[in-house]
Amino acid sequence: MKWVYPEISGDDVLEYSKQFRLSSLFTRILLNRNIRSREALQRYFDKSAYSLYDPFSMLDMNRAVDILERAITAGKKILIYGDYDVDGVTSTSILYLFLRALTETVYYYIPEREKEGYGLSCEGIDYAIERDIDLIITCDCGITAEEEVAYAREKGMEVIITDHHEQAATLPPASAILNPKRHEDNYPFRDLCGAGVVFKFVEAFYIRREGSAEKARRFLDLVAIGTAADIVPLADENRCLVREGLERIRKRECRIGILELFNVCKMDTAGISVMNIVFGLAPRLNAVGRMGSASRAITLLTTDDRRIARQYSVILHQENEERQKVERRVTAEAVKQAEEKYAGYIPKALVLAGNWHPGVIGIVSSKIKDRFHRPVFLIALKDGEGKGSGRSINGFDLYEALTECKAYLSGYGGHQMAAGFTIEEKQIPAFEKAFLAYAEKHILPEMLESVICLDADLGMREINSSLMDFLHDMEPFGPANPHPKFSLHDVCAGKPVLLKDKHLKFNIKEDGHLLQCIGWNMLDRFELVMDTSQRVDIAFVPAINEWNGVKRIQLVIKDIHSHIT
Repeated sequence: MKWVYPEISGDDVLEYSKQFRLSSLFTRILLNRNIRSREALQRYFDKSAYSLYDPFSMLDMNRAVDILERAITAGKKILIYGDYDVDGVTSTSILYLFLRALTETVYYYIPEREKEGYGLSCEGIDYAIERDIDLIITCDCGITAEEEVAYAREKGMEVIITDHHEQAATLPPASAILNPKRHEDNYPFRDLCGAGVVFKFVEAFYIRREGSAEKARRFLDLVAIGTAADIVPLADENRCLVREGLERIRKRECRIGILELFNVCKMDTAGISVMNIVFGLAPRLNAVGRMGSASRAITLLTTDDRRIARQYSVILHQENEERQKVERRVTAEAVKQAEEKYAGYIPKALVLAGNWHPGVIGIVSSKIKDRFHRPVFLIALKDGEGKGSGRSINGFDLYEALTECKAYLSGYGGHQMAAGFTIEEKQIPAFEKAFLAYAEKHILPEMLESVICLDADLGMREINSSLMDFLHDMEPFGPANPHPKFSLHDVCAGKPVLLKDKHLKFNIKEDGHLLQCIGWNMLDRFELVMDTSQRVDIAFVPAINEWNGVKRIQLVIKDIHSHIT
């Protein structure tokens, strides 16, 4: 990988170091995140604020609250129409728990991934018609469902859309649309996830009815999980919501289902981080939607019965293990197909198709993207139809690419970094040709270079408890607030060990300081640290490793180079 350091002048570091009353290293880290005033500094570290903006500043919020209040007062039947991913499941759970306390006539519906696909469907609306539903509220979907919303309205139902995906050229004829990405919306923060948008809706309702949004805070555990899992920017309002939500989970002031899921993951809530959610909870909450019905995840997140919570957490864990088996097989097949299909020349983007399980193609496309460092679409084929899921690289907008290629698609949606579509199998060659032509035009050569952005080059003495305390105060980390990464140059590696034949463990020593390093899946770098006379440069993230009650600083290696003098 190419190592890149931000261009921060020494004069700026000196000036802001005095203003912030922080060391030059800590100041550099903050400047790298564009924190350049005392006000921005205070806002960044302020743990007391959990919501920054008035929910009624979101377009249609007053109208949505009016509709919901009338429906509750009249005892009308309300259907929450969600999505099967973590964001959809958590936003549906928030709204269901909220409304269940206000009315007995609230239900939820989650489409099955294989049968119906993503978003509002006519099958789902027919389900609502059969149950005499008066009001449909979507969660994490609906912004492009023009025909489906029109069908629901034709059948006499009102529709409130809550979503965060990009809108199409025209909006559905819903009674109200809550989405900060609407072109004419002036809400101050555009990057809320589906759970975040639902949370603002709940806030607005409580403000209207009780004059305070305090009761909405009890849902922040679910907001934090949905936001972290959806990989939206952890900046501004998102960062405040996730920080407060994680704190509630640490204090065990959260759903009993979340606690039981932590137990089955063998993780401690006291040390929860965004990474625990992304790599621990989220795959299990996603798995039931990938392999079957996502409604089981909602049962887990909304039950008050510990026995049921324990039972469903085990189900989610087992489904995830099955998902991993399928994912490994599909990944191997996709890599083989890519190597054979593009032998000798890899284009700027990849399109791969096979008889694959549609529930895992999103995960696998992310792995293929990381392997080849190119935008990727994987298409799962069945009975002449294809379901595609893609992941992108920085600077290339998948949603815009699909918009350019929409003539070949039955439907599509998503955003810049992740998108999906449906397509007739016979249209795939034409779609691939158009997509690759678009990629060839819009992807510059430097965008295909694997890059790691580092905050600073350190000396070993700077890797200490003060640094770890500062990094802890910067949490939660995620997109737009990445965990700081650093480099060390010209260090001596020693005592290399392979763990499980694929993970690399070694020590570095310099000027009497000794640090342990771990490189996950770095078998190919073993030779670099075998020879103790070989000096190396390392890129890393500092972390705390606890073993037998003893905490030590450990460097999680991101890249290793031979040191060149």
